[in-house]
Amino acid sequence: MSPVVDRRRALHWVFKVGDLAKTLEFLSSVLGMRVLRHEEFEEGCEATCNGPYAGAWSKTMVGYGSEKQYFCFEITANYGVTHYDKGNDMRYIGLRCVKDAPTPWVPFQWSKMSAEAQRLGYAVNEADGTITGPDNYCYKLVPMDPQHKRAQRGSDPVLMVSLNVSDLAKSTAYWRDLLQMEQVDNQQLPGSTSGSVCLRFPNDHICLELVQLPQGREVEHKEAFGRIAFTTSVGPQPIFERVKAAGHTIKNEPITLKTPGKADVVVTILEDPDGYEICFVNEEGFYDLCEAVPGDDYVNYAERAKRVDQMDKFNQRMQRIEEKKRQENGQ
Repeated sequence: MSPVVDRRRALHWVFKVGDLAKTLEFLSSVLGMRVLRHEEFEEGCEATCNGPYAGAWSKTMVGYGSEKQYFCFEITANYGVTHYDKGNDMRYIGLRCVKDAPTPWVPFQWSKMSAEAQRLGYAVNEADGTITGPDNYCYKLVPMDPQHKRAQRGSDPVLMVSLNVSDLAKSTAYWRDLLQMEQVDNQQLPGSTSGSVCLRFPNDHICLELVQLPQGREVEHKEAFGRIAFTTSVGPQPIFERVKAAGHTIKNEPITLKTPGKADVVVTILEDPDGYEICFVNEEGFYDLCEAVPGDDYVNYAERAKRVDQMDKFNQRMQRIEEKKRQENGQ
Protein backbone atom coordinates (compact mmCIF):
# COMPACT_ATOMS: atom_id res chain seq x y z
CA MET A 1 0.00 0.00 0.00
CA SER A 2 1.32 3.44 -0.94
CA PRO A 3 2.02 5.80 1.97
CA VAL A 4 -0.58 8.49 2.57
CA VAL A 5 0.59 11.83 1.21
CA ASP A 6 -0.08 14.76 3.51
CA ARG A 7 -1.09 17.83 1.50
CA ARG A 8 -0.09 21.00 3.29
CA ARG A 9 -0.42 24.64 2.34
CA ALA A 10 -0.06 28.03 3.99
CA LEU A 11 -3.46 29.47 4.93
CA HIS A 12 -3.05 32.78 6.72
CA TRP A 13 -1.12 34.98 9.10
CA VAL A 14 -2.85 36.13 12.29
CA PHE A 15 -2.71 39.85 13.09
CA LYS A 16 -3.85 41.54 16.30
CA VAL A 17 -5.22 45.02 15.64
CA GLY A 18 -6.32 47.89 17.85
CA ASP A 19 -8.82 49.43 15.42
CA LEU A 20 -10.66 46.98 13.16
CA ALA A 21 -12.34 49.60 10.97
CA LYS A 22 -9.05 51.39 10.32
CA THR A 23 -7.30 48.13 9.45
CA LEU A 24 -10.03 46.99 7.06
CA GLU A 25 -10.02 50.39 5.35
CA PHE A 26 -6.27 50.07 4.76
CA LEU A 27 -6.43 46.49 3.50
CA SER A 28 -9.27 47.35 1.15
CA SER A 29 -8.20 50.78 -0.13
CA VAL A 30 -4.43 50.24 -0.31
CA LEU A 31 -3.92 46.49 -0.81
CA GLY A 32 -7.16 45.78 -2.68
CA MET A 33 -8.31 42.99 -0.36
CA ARG A 34 -11.87 42.25 0.77
CA VAL A 35 -13.60 40.82 3.82
CA LEU A 36 -14.38 37.12 3.35
CA ARG A 37 -16.02 36.36 6.69
CA HIS A 38 -16.45 37.98 10.08
CA GLU A 39 -17.17 36.23 13.36
CA GLU A 40 -17.83 37.51 16.89
CA PHE A 41 -16.89 35.57 20.04
CA GLU A 42 -17.94 36.14 23.63
CA GLU A 43 -14.82 34.66 25.22
CA GLY A 44 -11.20 33.94 24.36
CA CYS A 45 -10.23 31.16 21.96
CA GLU A 46 -9.20 27.83 23.52
CA ALA A 47 -6.22 27.76 21.16
CA THR A 48 -5.40 31.42 21.94
CA CYS A 49 -6.14 32.54 18.37
CA ASN A 50 -6.78 36.02 19.78
CA GLY A 51 -3.74 35.95 22.05
CA PRO A 52 -3.74 35.66 25.86
CA TYR A 53 -7.07 37.42 26.27
CA ALA A 54 -10.13 35.88 27.91
CA GLY A 55 -12.76 38.45 26.92
CA ALA A 56 -14.89 39.11 23.85
CA TRP A 57 -13.13 39.37 20.51
CA SER A 58 -13.72 39.14 16.78
CA LYS A 59 -12.09 37.42 13.83
CA THR A 60 -12.20 38.85 10.33
CA MET A 61 -10.77 36.90 7.41
CA VAL A 62 -9.51 39.17 4.63
CA GLY A 63 -8.04 38.18 1.28
CA TYR A 64 -8.07 38.31 -2.50
CA GLY A 65 -10.28 35.26 -2.95
CA SER A 66 -11.41 32.00 -1.40
CA GLU A 67 -9.46 30.77 1.62
CA LYS A 68 -9.25 27.43 -0.18
CA GLN A 69 -6.91 28.93 -2.77
CA TYR A 70 -5.52 32.26 -1.56
CA PHE A 71 -3.30 33.18 1.37
CA CYS A 72 -5.37 35.37 3.69
CA PHE A 73 -5.05 37.56 6.76
CA GLU A 74 -6.82 36.65 9.99
CA ILE A 75 -7.54 39.93 11.74
CA THR A 76 -8.25 39.53 15.45
CA ALA A 77 -9.61 42.40 17.52
CA ASN A 78 -9.96 42.11 21.29
CA TYR A 79 -12.61 44.38 22.74
CA GLY A 80 -11.08 46.93 25.07
CA VAL A 81 -7.54 46.53 23.68
CA THR A 82 -6.57 49.42 21.42
CA HIS A 83 -2.80 49.00 21.19
CA TYR A 84 -0.26 46.19 20.96
CA ASP A 85 3.48 46.71 21.35
CA LYS A 86 5.27 45.27 18.32
CA GLY A 87 8.52 43.32 18.50
CA ASN A 88 11.15 42.54 15.89
CA ASP A 89 9.62 39.22 14.83
CA MET A 90 7.63 39.56 11.60
CA ARG A 91 9.44 41.71 9.05
CA TYR A 92 6.67 42.02 6.48
CA ILE A 93 4.19 40.33 4.20
CA GLY A 94 5.48 40.39 0.61
CA LEU A 95 3.00 41.08 -2.20
CA ARG A 96 3.45 41.56 -5.90
CA CYS A 97 2.85 44.81 -7.73
CA VAL A 98 3.84 46.35 -11.05
CA LYS A 99 5.88 49.52 -11.45
CA ASP A 100 4.81 50.34 -14.98
CA ALA A 101 1.29 50.80 -16.32
CA PRO A 102 -0.44 47.48 -15.73
CA THR A 103 -2.58 45.57 -18.14
CA PRO A 104 -6.27 46.44 -17.51
CA TRP A 105 -6.88 43.55 -15.11
CA VAL A 106 -3.85 44.11 -12.86
CA PRO A 107 -4.89 46.40 -9.97
CA PHE A 108 -1.61 46.22 -8.07
CA GLN A 109 0.25 49.27 -9.35
CA TRP A 110 2.87 50.69 -6.98
CA SER A 111 2.14 54.33 -7.76
CA LYS A 112 -1.56 53.94 -7.01
CA MET A 113 -1.07 51.83 -3.87
CA SER A 114 1.60 54.11 -2.41
CA ALA A 115 -0.42 57.24 -3.21
CA GLU A 116 -3.50 55.81 -1.49
CA ALA A 117 -1.41 54.81 1.54
CA GLN A 118 -0.01 58.34 1.81
CA ARG A 119 -3.50 59.82 1.43
CA LEU A 120 -4.58 57.78 4.45
CA GLY A 121 -1.54 58.94 6.42
CA TYR A 122 0.66 55.82 6.28
CA ALA A 123 4.44 55.75 5.83
CA VAL A 124 5.75 54.80 2.39
CA ASN A 125 9.39 53.94 1.73
CA GLU A 126 10.05 54.29 -1.99
CA ALA A 127 13.59 52.90 -1.64
CA ASP A 128 12.64 49.46 -0.37
CA GLY A 129 9.03 49.35 -1.58
CA THR A 130 7.43 49.07 1.84
CA ILE A 131 4.24 50.51 3.26
CA THR A 132 3.72 50.59 7.02
CA GLY A 133 0.05 50.25 7.82
CA PRO A 134 -2.08 50.29 10.98
CA ASP A 135 -0.45 48.93 14.16
CA ASN A 136 2.97 49.32 12.43
CA TYR A 137 2.61 46.15 10.37
CA CYS A 138 4.78 46.29 7.26
CA TYR A 139 3.93 45.23 3.70
CA LYS A 140 6.55 44.97 0.97
CA LEU A 141 5.37 45.55 -2.58
CA VAL A 142 7.57 43.56 -4.96
CA PRO A 143 7.64 44.90 -8.54
CA MET A 144 7.16 42.17 -11.13
CA ASP A 145 6.90 41.98 -14.88
CA PRO A 146 3.17 41.67 -15.75
CA GLN A 147 4.13 38.66 -17.88
CA HIS A 148 5.71 36.81 -14.93
CA LYS A 149 3.76 33.65 -14.06
CA ARG A 150 3.18 34.95 -10.53
CA ALA A 151 1.60 38.11 -11.98
CA GLN A 152 -0.92 36.37 -14.20
CA ARG A 153 -4.68 36.61 -13.86
CA GLY A 154 -5.97 34.62 -10.90
CA SER A 155 -2.56 34.33 -9.27
CA ASP A 156 -2.38 35.09 -5.54
CA PRO A 157 -0.75 38.52 -5.03
CA VAL A 158 0.77 37.34 -1.73
CA LEU A 159 4.30 36.03 -2.21
CA MET A 160 5.79 35.47 1.23
CA VAL A 161 5.82 35.95 4.97
CA SER A 162 9.24 37.23 6.07
CA LEU A 163 10.42 36.53 9.63
CA ASN A 164 13.51 37.42 11.64
CA VAL A 165 15.26 34.53 13.41
CA SER A 166 18.06 34.40 15.99
CA ASP A 167 19.77 31.27 14.61
CA LEU A 168 19.22 30.68 10.90
CA ALA A 169 20.67 27.16 10.90
CA LYS A 170 18.53 26.04 13.84
CA SER A 171 15.36 27.59 12.39
CA THR A 172 16.03 26.07 8.97
CA ALA A 173 16.44 22.63 10.52
CA TYR A 174 13.13 23.02 12.33
CA TRP A 175 11.04 24.18 9.39
CA ARG A 176 12.75 22.14 6.67
CA ASP A 177 13.70 18.91 8.42
CA LEU A 178 11.10 18.60 11.18
CA LEU A 179 8.07 20.22 9.52
CA GLN A 180 9.19 18.91 6.12
CA MET A 181 9.02 22.11 4.10
CA GLU A 182 11.06 22.37 0.91
CA GLN A 183 13.92 24.84 0.71
CA VAL A 184 13.78 26.90 -2.47
CA ASP A 185 16.42 29.06 -4.12
CA ASN A 186 15.79 32.52 -2.72
CA GLN A 187 17.15 34.01 -5.93
CA GLN A 188 14.10 32.55 -7.66
CA LEU A 189 11.74 34.34 -5.26
CA PRO A 190 11.12 37.96 -6.27
CA GLY A 191 11.75 40.35 -3.41
CA SER A 192 13.65 37.93 -1.18
CA THR A 193 16.50 39.10 1.06
CA SER A 194 20.10 38.22 0.27
CA GLY A 195 21.31 35.40 2.51
CA SER A 196 17.82 34.42 3.64
CA VAL A 197 16.36 30.91 3.62
CA CYS A 198 13.06 30.47 1.77
CA LEU A 199 10.81 27.46 2.32
CA ARG A 200 7.39 26.23 1.26
CA PHE A 201 5.39 23.04 1.16
CA PRO A 202 5.34 21.02 -2.09
CA ASN A 203 2.97 22.54 -4.67
CA ASP A 204 2.27 25.56 -2.45
CA HIS A 205 2.92 29.08 -3.74
CA ILE A 206 3.49 30.90 -0.43
CA CYS A 207 7.05 31.07 0.86
CA LEU A 208 8.25 31.49 4.41
CA GLU A 209 11.40 33.61 4.43
CA LEU A 210 13.78 33.32 7.39
CA VAL A 211 16.25 36.18 7.89
CA GLN A 212 19.14 36.11 10.37
CA LEU A 213 19.15 38.87 12.99
CA PRO A 214 22.51 40.50 13.81
CA GLN A 215 24.77 38.32 15.96
CA GLY A 216 23.60 38.09 19.55
CA ARG A 217 20.15 39.57 19.01
CA GLU A 218 17.09 37.60 20.05
CA VAL A 219 13.62 37.59 18.54
CA GLU A 220 11.22 39.73 20.58
CA HIS A 221 7.55 38.97 19.99
CA LYS A 222 5.88 41.40 22.41
CA GLU A 223 2.08 41.86 22.47
CA ALA A 224 1.51 42.00 18.71
CA PHE A 225 3.03 38.57 18.04
CA GLY A 226 1.27 36.73 15.24
CA ARG A 227 0.82 33.16 14.09
CA ILE A 228 1.01 31.32 10.79
CA ALA A 229 -1.50 28.62 9.91
CA PHE A 230 -1.26 25.64 7.55
CA THR A 231 -3.72 22.97 6.47
CA THR A 232 -2.92 19.27 6.72
CA SER A 233 -4.94 16.70 4.79
CA VAL A 234 -4.25 13.89 7.29
CA GLY A 235 -5.02 15.98 10.37
CA PRO A 236 -2.69 17.53 12.95
CA GLN A 237 -2.12 14.44 15.11
CA PRO A 238 0.89 13.04 13.15
CA ILE A 239 2.58 16.45 13.08
CA PHE A 240 1.98 16.90 16.79
CA GLU A 241 3.49 13.49 17.54
CA ARG A 242 6.52 14.14 15.32
CA VAL A 243 7.29 17.48 16.95
CA LYS A 244 6.68 16.14 20.46
CA ALA A 245 9.01 13.18 19.84
CA ALA A 246 11.71 15.61 18.72
CA GLY A 247 11.44 17.44 22.03
CA HIS A 248 10.19 20.76 20.69
CA THR A 249 7.60 23.02 22.26
CA ILE A 250 3.90 22.24 21.93
CA LYS A 251 1.63 25.15 22.83
CA ASN A 252 -1.63 23.25 22.28
CA GLU A 253 -2.10 19.53 21.76
CA PRO A 254 -4.71 18.66 19.09
CA ILE A 255 -7.95 20.32 20.16
CA THR A 256 -11.37 20.70 18.54
CA LEU A 257 -12.51 24.29 18.07
CA LYS A 258 -16.18 25.06 17.56
CA THR A 259 -17.74 27.98 15.69
CA PRO A 260 -21.53 28.24 16.19
CA GLY A 261 -23.36 27.22 13.03
CA LYS A 262 -20.18 26.13 11.27
CA ALA A 263 -17.90 23.12 10.97
CA ASP A 264 -15.64 22.08 13.84
CA VAL A 265 -11.89 22.12 13.19
CA VAL A 266 -9.05 20.25 14.87
CA VAL A 267 -5.86 22.22 15.44
CA THR A 268 -2.50 21.84 17.13
CA ILE A 269 -0.31 24.83 17.95
CA LEU A 270 3.47 24.46 17.88
CA GLU A 271 6.34 26.82 18.66
CA ASP A 272 9.56 26.98 16.67
CA PRO A 273 12.99 27.66 18.27
CA ASP A 274 12.27 31.41 18.37
CA GLY A 275 8.77 31.00 19.78
CA TYR A 276 6.89 31.64 16.54
CA GLU A 277 3.46 30.07 16.81
CA ILE A 278 2.46 27.59 14.11
CA CYS A 279 -1.06 26.26 13.66
CA PHE A 280 -1.86 23.07 11.76
CA VAL A 281 -5.57 22.53 11.06
CA ASN A 282 -7.37 19.62 9.44
CA GLU A 283 -8.01 20.48 5.80
CA GLU A 284 -11.52 19.03 5.50
CA GLY A 285 -12.89 20.79 8.56
CA PHE A 286 -11.26 24.10 7.69
CA TYR A 287 -12.52 24.10 4.11
CA ASP A 288 -16.04 23.45 5.39
CA LEU A 289 -15.63 26.24 7.95
CA CYS A 290 -14.53 28.81 5.37
CA GLU A 291 -17.24 27.97 2.83
CA ALA A 292 -18.75 31.27 1.67
CA VAL A 293 -22.19 32.00 3.11
CA PRO A 294 -24.16 35.15 2.18
CA GLY A 295 -23.85 37.74 4.93
CA ASP A 296 -20.70 36.26 6.45
CA ASP A 297 -18.69 39.28 5.31
CA TYR A 298 -20.84 41.81 7.17
CA VAL A 299 -19.20 43.72 10.02
CA ASN A 300 -21.78 45.39 12.27
CA TYR A 301 -19.88 48.48 13.38
CA ALA A 302 -22.89 49.89 15.23
CA GLU A 303 -23.06 46.81 17.45
CA ARG A 304 -19.30 46.87 17.94
CA ALA A 305 -19.43 50.52 19.03
CA LYS A 306 -22.26 49.75 21.42
CA ARG A 307 -20.28 46.91 22.98
CA VAL A 308 -17.19 49.09 23.38
CA ASP A 309 -19.30 51.81 25.00
CA GLN A 310 -20.80 49.29 27.43
CA MET A 311 -17.33 47.99 28.31
CA ASP A 312 -16.06 51.53 28.90
CA LYS A 313 -18.96 52.28 31.22
CA PHE A 314 -18.41 49.01 33.08
CA ASN A 315 -14.70 49.72 33.50
CA GLN A 316 -15.42 53.24 34.73
CA ARG A 317 -17.90 51.87 37.26
CA MET A 318 -15.38 49.32 38.51
CA GLN A 319 -12.74 52.04 38.83
CA ARG A 320 -15.11 54.13 40.96
CA ILE A 321 -15.81 51.11 43.18
CA GLU A 322 -12.08 50.44 43.62
CA GLU A 323 -11.42 54.11 44.38
CA LYS A 324 -14.18 54.12 46.99
CA LYS A 325 -12.69 51.00 48.64
CA ARG A 326 -9.25 52.63 48.79
CA GLN A 327 -10.72 55.75 50.39
CA GLU A 328 -12.63 53.69 52.96
CA ASN A 329 -9.42 51.83 53.83
CA GLY A 330 -7.57 55.10 54.24
CA GLN A 331 -5.23 54.48 51.32
